[in-house]
Amino acid sequence: MHERLIIAGPCAAESEDQVMKSTEAAAARGINVVRMSLWKPRTKPGFDGVGEKGIPWLINVSEMGLTPATEVMFPSHAEATVNAIIKNTSGRIILWLGSRNQNHLIQQDISRVIAGEPRVMLMIKNQPWRDEAHWEGIVDHVLSGGAKEEQLLLCHRGFAPGSNELRNSPDYAMALRLKLKRNLPVILDSSHIGGSVKNVLAVSKQGMQYRENGVGFDGLMVEVHPNPKEALTDSKQQLDWQTLDQLLTELY
Repeated sequence: MHERLIIAGPCAAESEDQVMKSTEAAAARGINVVRMSLWKPRTKPGFDGVGEKGIPWLINVSEMGLTPATEVMFPSHAEATVNAIIKNTSGRIILWLGSRNQNHLIQQDISRVIAGEPRVMLMIKNQPWRDEAHWEGIVDHVLSGGAKEEQLLLCHRGFAPGSNELRNSPDYAMALRLKLKRNLPVILDSSHIGGSVKNVLAVSKQGMQYRENGVGFDGLMVEVHPNPKEALTDSKQQLDWQTLDQLLTELY
Protein backbone atom coordinates (compact mmCIF):
# COMPACT_ATOMS: atom_id res chain seq x y z
CA MET A 1 0.00 0.00 0.00
CA HIS A 2 1.33 3.44 -0.93
CA GLU A 3 1.41 6.05 1.83
CA ARG A 4 0.16 8.77 -0.47
CA LEU A 5 -3.00 8.60 -2.55
CA ILE A 6 -2.40 7.17 -6.02
CA ILE A 7 -5.16 7.39 -8.62
CA ALA A 8 -4.22 5.45 -11.72
CA GLY A 9 -6.12 4.26 -14.75
CA PRO A 10 -7.06 5.19 -18.29
CA CYS A 11 -7.96 8.70 -19.39
CA ALA A 12 -11.39 7.39 -20.39
CA ALA A 13 -13.29 4.16 -19.87
CA GLU A 14 -13.49 2.62 -23.34
CA SER A 15 -14.78 -0.92 -22.77
CA GLU A 16 -15.61 -3.31 -19.97
CA ASP A 17 -12.52 -5.37 -20.80
CA GLN A 18 -10.26 -2.31 -20.61
CA VAL A 19 -11.76 -1.27 -17.27
CA MET A 20 -11.41 -4.76 -15.78
CA LYS A 21 -7.80 -5.11 -16.95
CA SER A 22 -7.01 -1.72 -15.46
CA THR A 23 -8.68 -2.59 -12.17
CA GLU A 24 -6.85 -5.90 -11.88
CA ALA A 25 -3.54 -4.17 -12.66
CA ALA A 26 -4.19 -1.49 -10.03
CA ALA A 27 -5.19 -4.06 -7.40
CA ALA A 28 -2.04 -6.08 -8.05
CA ARG A 29 0.01 -2.97 -7.21
CA GLY A 30 -1.87 -2.03 -4.06
CA ILE A 31 -3.49 0.97 -5.78
CA ASN A 32 -7.00 1.44 -4.41
CA VAL A 33 -8.42 4.16 -6.66
CA VAL A 34 -8.88 3.60 -10.39
CA ARG A 35 -9.40 6.46 -12.81
CA MET A 36 -12.01 5.64 -15.49
CA SER A 37 -13.94 8.64 -16.79
CA LEU A 38 -17.30 7.77 -18.34
CA TRP A 39 -17.75 11.29 -19.72
CA LYS A 40 -14.83 12.87 -21.55
CA PRO A 41 -15.14 16.56 -22.47
CA ARG A 42 -12.95 17.37 -25.46
CA THR A 43 -11.30 20.43 -26.95
CA LYS A 44 -12.60 19.31 -30.35
CA PRO A 45 -15.35 16.80 -31.24
CA GLY A 46 -14.34 13.17 -30.92
CA PHE A 47 -14.83 10.27 -28.52
CA ASP A 48 -16.82 11.82 -25.68
CA GLY A 49 -16.89 8.75 -23.44
CA VAL A 50 -19.26 5.83 -23.06
CA GLY A 51 -21.57 7.67 -20.67
CA GLU A 52 -24.09 5.81 -18.54
CA LYS A 53 -23.33 2.58 -20.42
CA GLY A 54 -20.25 2.32 -18.20
CA ILE A 55 -21.99 2.68 -14.84
CA PRO A 56 -22.21 -1.13 -14.35
CA TRP A 57 -18.41 -1.17 -14.80
CA LEU A 58 -18.07 1.21 -11.86
CA ILE A 59 -20.20 -1.14 -9.78
CA ASN A 60 -17.95 -4.06 -10.77
CA VAL A 61 -14.87 -2.11 -9.72
CA SER A 62 -16.45 -1.28 -6.37
CA GLU A 63 -17.44 -4.92 -5.81
CA MET A 64 -13.78 -5.84 -6.38
CA GLY A 65 -12.91 -3.67 -3.38
CA LEU A 66 -11.47 -0.68 -5.26
CA THR A 67 -12.75 2.88 -5.59
CA PRO A 68 -13.70 4.13 -9.05
CA ALA A 69 -13.01 7.77 -9.95
CA THR A 70 -14.82 9.55 -12.77
CA GLU A 71 -15.34 13.10 -14.01
CA VAL A 72 -18.91 14.43 -14.02
CA MET A 73 -20.12 17.34 -16.11
CA PHE A 74 -23.71 17.68 -14.89
CA PRO A 75 -25.75 16.89 -11.76
CA SER A 76 -27.45 14.07 -13.68
CA HIS A 77 -24.05 12.41 -14.16
CA ALA A 78 -23.37 12.69 -10.42
CA GLU A 79 -26.81 11.34 -9.51
CA ALA A 80 -26.47 8.33 -11.79
CA THR A 81 -23.03 7.31 -10.55
CA VAL A 82 -23.64 8.03 -6.87
CA ASN A 83 -26.94 6.17 -6.84
CA ALA A 84 -25.35 3.17 -8.54
CA ILE A 85 -22.54 2.87 -6.00
CA ILE A 86 -24.51 3.76 -2.86
CA LYS A 87 -27.49 1.53 -3.65
CA ASN A 88 -25.64 -1.46 -5.07
CA THR A 89 -22.36 -1.65 -3.15
CA SER A 90 -20.77 -0.87 0.19
CA GLY A 91 -17.91 0.93 -1.54
CA ARG A 92 -16.84 4.49 -2.17
CA ILE A 93 -16.61 6.67 -5.25
CA ILE A 94 -14.62 9.76 -6.20
CA LEU A 95 -16.22 12.23 -8.58
CA TRP A 96 -14.38 15.21 -9.97
CA LEU A 97 -15.08 18.62 -11.42
CA GLY A 98 -12.82 19.03 -14.42
CA SER A 99 -11.10 22.20 -15.56
CA ARG A 100 -13.83 22.91 -18.12
CA ASN A 101 -16.60 22.77 -15.52
CA GLN A 102 -16.73 26.47 -14.60
CA ASN A 103 -20.49 27.01 -14.26
CA HIS A 104 -20.93 27.81 -10.57
CA LEU A 105 -24.61 26.83 -10.56
CA ILE A 106 -23.67 23.39 -11.87
CA GLN A 107 -20.89 23.15 -9.28
CA GLN A 108 -23.41 23.87 -6.53
CA ASP A 109 -25.95 21.39 -7.92
CA ILE A 110 -23.35 18.62 -8.09
CA SER A 111 -22.44 19.43 -4.49
CA ARG A 112 -26.10 19.00 -3.49
CA VAL A 113 -26.05 15.51 -5.01
CA ILE A 114 -23.18 14.36 -2.79
CA ALA A 115 -24.19 16.26 0.35
CA GLY A 116 -24.71 13.85 3.25
CA GLU A 117 -23.06 10.92 1.43
CA PRO A 118 -19.87 10.12 3.39
CA ARG A 119 -18.86 7.46 0.86
CA VAL A 120 -18.63 10.05 -1.91
CA MET A 121 -15.70 12.44 -2.39
CA LEU A 122 -15.53 15.32 -4.84
CA MET A 123 -12.20 16.28 -6.38
CA ILE A 124 -11.89 19.86 -7.64
CA LYS A 125 -9.40 20.49 -10.44
CA ASN A 126 -8.11 23.98 -11.09
CA GLN A 127 -9.54 26.00 -13.98
CA PRO A 128 -7.43 26.38 -17.17
CA TRP A 129 -6.28 29.95 -16.44
CA ARG A 130 -3.97 30.97 -13.62
CA ASP A 131 -6.10 32.55 -10.87
CA GLU A 132 -5.80 31.39 -7.29
CA ALA A 133 -8.91 33.28 -6.14
CA HIS A 134 -11.03 31.60 -8.83
CA TRP A 135 -9.89 28.11 -7.84
CA GLU A 136 -10.66 28.91 -4.22
CA GLY A 137 -14.01 30.28 -5.32
CA ILE A 138 -14.95 26.89 -6.77
CA VAL A 139 -14.31 25.39 -3.33
CA ASP A 140 -16.65 27.98 -1.80
CA HIS A 141 -19.37 27.32 -4.37
CA VAL A 142 -19.17 23.59 -3.70
CA LEU A 143 -19.36 24.11 0.05
CA SER A 144 -22.35 26.39 -0.42
CA GLY A 145 -24.12 23.48 -2.13
CA GLY A 146 -23.95 21.36 1.00
CA ALA A 147 -20.87 19.17 0.59
CA LYS A 148 -18.62 19.02 3.64
CA GLU A 149 -14.92 19.85 3.70
CA GLU A 150 -14.09 16.25 4.58
CA GLN A 151 -15.63 15.22 1.24
CA LEU A 152 -13.34 17.49 -0.81
CA LEU A 153 -10.00 16.94 -2.51
CA LEU A 154 -8.08 19.38 -4.71
CA CYS A 155 -6.20 18.42 -7.87
CA HIS A 156 -3.58 20.53 -9.66
CA ARG A 157 -3.53 19.90 -13.42
CA GLY A 158 -1.58 22.96 -14.53
CA PHE A 159 -2.58 26.13 -16.38
CA ALA A 160 -2.74 27.11 -20.03
CA PRO A 161 -0.69 27.87 -21.95
CA GLY A 162 1.94 25.22 -21.52
CA SER A 163 5.66 25.96 -21.55
CA ASN A 164 8.94 24.08 -21.95
CA GLU A 165 7.18 21.35 -23.99
CA LEU A 166 4.61 20.82 -21.23
CA ARG A 167 0.92 20.58 -22.09
CA ASN A 168 0.04 22.88 -19.18
CA SER A 169 2.25 24.94 -16.88
CA PRO A 170 2.39 23.88 -13.23
CA ASP A 171 2.23 26.26 -10.29
CA TYR A 172 3.13 23.99 -7.41
CA ALA A 173 3.43 26.89 -4.99
CA MET A 174 -0.12 28.09 -5.70
CA ALA A 175 -1.59 24.61 -5.26
CA LEU A 176 0.17 24.13 -1.94
CA ARG A 177 -0.75 27.60 -0.71
CA LEU A 178 -4.38 26.70 -1.28
CA LYS A 179 -3.84 23.43 0.56
CA LEU A 180 -2.49 25.29 3.56
CA LYS A 181 -5.10 28.04 3.44
CA ARG A 182 -8.11 25.71 3.16
CA ASN A 183 -6.71 22.70 5.00
CA LEU A 184 -7.66 20.40 2.13
CA PRO A 185 -5.63 17.57 0.61
CA VAL A 186 -4.24 18.28 -2.86
CA ILE A 187 -2.92 15.82 -5.42
CA LEU A 188 -0.96 16.35 -8.62
CA ASP A 189 -2.29 15.42 -12.07
CA SER A 190 1.04 14.97 -13.82
CA SER A 191 -0.56 13.61 -17.00
CA HIS A 192 -2.34 16.82 -17.95
CA ILE A 193 0.69 18.90 -17.03
CA GLY A 194 3.15 16.67 -18.88
CA GLY A 195 1.35 15.81 -22.11
CA SER A 196 3.87 13.12 -23.06
CA VAL A 197 5.20 10.04 -21.28
CA LYS A 198 8.65 11.59 -20.88
CA ASN A 199 7.23 14.77 -19.39
CA VAL A 200 4.69 12.96 -17.21
CA LEU A 201 7.54 11.07 -15.55
CA ALA A 202 9.58 14.24 -15.07
CA VAL A 203 6.66 16.25 -13.68
CA SER A 204 5.67 13.43 -11.33
CA LYS A 205 9.15 13.37 -9.81
CA GLN A 206 9.55 17.14 -9.70
CA GLY A 207 6.10 17.81 -8.31
CA MET A 208 6.11 15.13 -5.65
CA GLN A 209 9.46 16.41 -4.36
CA TYR A 210 8.31 20.03 -4.23
CA ARG A 211 7.70 21.62 -0.83
CA GLU A 212 6.03 24.90 0.11
CA ASN A 213 6.44 25.92 3.74
CA GLY A 214 7.41 22.34 4.50
CA VAL A 215 4.36 20.66 2.93
CA GLY A 216 3.96 18.77 -0.32
CA PHE A 217 1.34 17.07 -2.45
CA ASP A 218 -0.78 14.35 -0.89
CA GLY A 219 -0.76 12.11 -3.90
CA LEU A 220 -0.66 11.65 -7.65
CA MET A 221 -3.18 11.06 -10.42
CA VAL A 222 -1.66 9.54 -13.53
CA GLU A 223 -3.20 8.13 -16.68
CA VAL A 224 -2.32 4.49 -17.30
CA HIS A 225 -3.71 2.39 -20.16
CA PRO A 226 -3.33 -1.37 -20.86
CA ASN A 227 -2.24 -0.43 -24.39
CA PRO A 228 -1.60 3.33 -24.70
CA LYS A 229 -1.15 3.21 -28.48
CA GLU A 230 -4.78 2.09 -28.83
CA ALA A 231 -6.21 4.69 -26.43
CA LEU A 232 -9.13 6.68 -27.81
CA THR A 233 -8.08 9.83 -25.94
CA ASP A 234 -4.74 11.37 -24.93
CA SER A 235 -2.71 8.38 -26.11
CA LYS A 236 0.60 10.30 -26.01
CA GLN A 237 0.44 11.02 -22.27
CA GLN A 238 -0.77 7.65 -20.97
CA LEU A 239 1.73 5.31 -19.35
CA ASP A 240 1.59 1.53 -19.44
CA TRP A 241 1.52 -0.30 -16.11
CA GLN A 242 5.18 -1.35 -16.28
CA THR A 243 6.27 2.27 -16.69
CA LEU A 244 4.10 3.22 -13.72
CA ASP A 245 5.88 0.53 -11.70
CA GLN A 246 9.22 2.15 -12.46
CA LEU A 247 7.90 5.59 -11.53
CA LEU A 248 6.43 4.48 -8.20
CA THR A 249 9.66 2.67 -7.36
CA GLU A 250 11.58 5.91 -7.84
CA LEU A 251 9.03 7.99 -5.92
CA TYR A 252 8.46 5.64 -2.99
